[in-house]
Amino acid sequence: MLRPTGLCAWALEFHLDLPLPFNLIVKAASWVWQRVTRVLLYKIYVGSHRKWNSRHQLGSRWEPLGDYVEYSFRLAQPTDHKPHVSKLALRSTGQRLSNVDLYFEARGAGVRYQDKISVCDVDRTPMVWNLINVPVLDFVGGLREEIAFSVEEVELRQCVVRLSSGEALPPCNTMRSYLSQSWLLSDEWMYQWGRWWNCNSIKFAKGEIAMYWRLCFWLPGNRVYSPYATGPRRTPVIQMLLRSIGRIMALPPLVTAQFWLAIWSGLFVMDRDDRLSFRWGAGKKDEVDTA
Repeated sequence: MLRPTGLCAWALEFHLDLPLPFNLIVKAASWVWQRVTRVLLYKIYVGSHRKWNSRHQLGSRWEPLGDYVEYSFRLAQPTDHKPHVSKLALRSTGQRLSNVDLYFEARGAGVRYQDKISVCDVDRTPMVWNLINVPVLDFVGGLREEIAFSVEEVELRQCVVRLSSGEALPPCNTMRSYLSQSWLLSDEWMYQWGRWWNCNSIKFAKGEIAMYWRLCFWLPGNRVYSPYATGPRRTPVIQMLLRSIGRIMALPPLVTAQFWLAIWSGLFVMDRDDRLSFRWGAGKKDEVDTA
């Protein structure tokens, strides 16, 4: 389960046990730290989180449900703002529909959850439904070597569509979707200023910097591979030295320092591919919108 990290969380737990003068000092230091980090980090955090949100928010992707309806859903997770509520959106693919009835079913950790959805007068305007019976995505443990999540698979069942002419179509089901749980297993999250921020873009940009240093002194610019090619028996001293420099510069603390110094200098921005680019070379259209 995700928990707040960093100086803010530490100060929150630590200053409660201190005498009053030290308590005030810790509170003041925490307040100053919040303001400083907000000035230095906020715009990049907002840009990274907006990119993630644009790909995962409700309505970012629509799936067909038969020939006349399409749907989009988003399951609530602990990193969302409260209240944590899963949502389902429905809309017509074209013509106006009289009624749509279906069941949203979620399964996880050996438990099934269902919400009955019944809407009328469905057109191209999305209709949003709160899935009050579906729990928040979370890791709930497991037996021995198994792992389990509160929701592991979802399915829309017994969807009955009634056309505006009054004709009722045969019930249909969607394919069962299995969740990858990437929000917890692979995504990068940071807790700052009282909320969670997705930092996948920042993580990727740092990875590109590290990859550059690992490869820039190792391989020639133009490479031709052949099964019969043989390399030099001895590595030149200069090349060994350059490779050592590359390994050092690719260390995580130094990569983090390079990334933030490049951003704070104002000379570099993150482009739409989550890579650091020279501000004037990348162009305004590739700059992350952090307004």
